[in-house]
Amino acid sequence: MDRLAIRETLSGIPHFLTLVLVGELDVFNVGKLSDTVVRELEAGQRHLLIDLSGVTRCDNGSLYTLLGVRHAASHAGGSLALTAASGCVQDALDRAGLRALLPFAGQQKDLDAEH
Repeated sequence: MDRLAIRETLSGIPHFLTLVLVGELDVFNVGKLSDTVVRELEAGQRHLLIDLSGVTRCDNGSLYTLLGVRHAASHAGGSLALTAASGCVQDALDRAGLRALLPFAGQQKDLDAEH
């Protein structure tokens, strides 16, 4: 049974791809997110937005994986930002003290400045 679904959608912002996550983001399936990001980076996609509003469970290890994914995108000359987060993700960010290290996308002009 697949407990995490990842849907790739075009964002309304040029050069950005949005990954919409639904389900449980934890140690058992965070590899699926990593594999998806690596595949997109290898395909030339450099700017990623991650929508976590549909995540129903989030552990600290998953947040640290998101930090690694953000670093990989940056190393590839790109960027990664969160666009939304469910309550459990917000709680996990606060518990782990990672809110400042995993930024949320701002207004379009902020994203354009990153690109």
